[in-house]
Amino acid sequence: MMLTKRLYVGGLSHNISEKDLKDRFGKFGEVSDVEVVTRKDEGGNPVKTFGYININISDDGFKKCLTVLNKSKWKGGTLQIELAKESFLHRLAMERVENFHMKAAVPGTEIPGHKDWIVSKFGRVLPVLNLKCEGKSKISFWCFGKPH
Repeated sequence: MMLTKRLYVGGLSHNISEKDLKDRFGKFGEVSDVEVVTRKDEGGNPVKTFGYININISDDGFKKCLTVLNKSKWKGGTLQIELAKESFLHRLAMERVENFHMKAAVPGTEIPGHKDWIVSKFGRVLPVLNLKCEGKSKISFWCFGKPH
């Protein structure tokens, strides 16, 4: 059975490309998305390069991929491969209330069937964040705008 997995790939050399990763991991499954991240110091010099790969892969293919590639030397780096945490943007998209419209909804109206979601001043559906300070009561905020 093929499942899409999100992999973290650490230990990459600074000159690695998305195509390099896609070609390397494409032998084990169908790569749908690749992201290469290079962190730099104050002078603009690369310090750390890592990547994320979304790959449609079987359990056996994933085990084989780990056996062959994890801790292997490649293009001047030593690969470190593990399952990645779900990306914040993907998790946010999954939590959003899709295609929801309330005609003439009053701002602050709760969304039926969706706990902690309300209609904003401009008719957008937004999650309510509940924060609790030490020793104080709960404070609620509406989230506006896009995540940064």
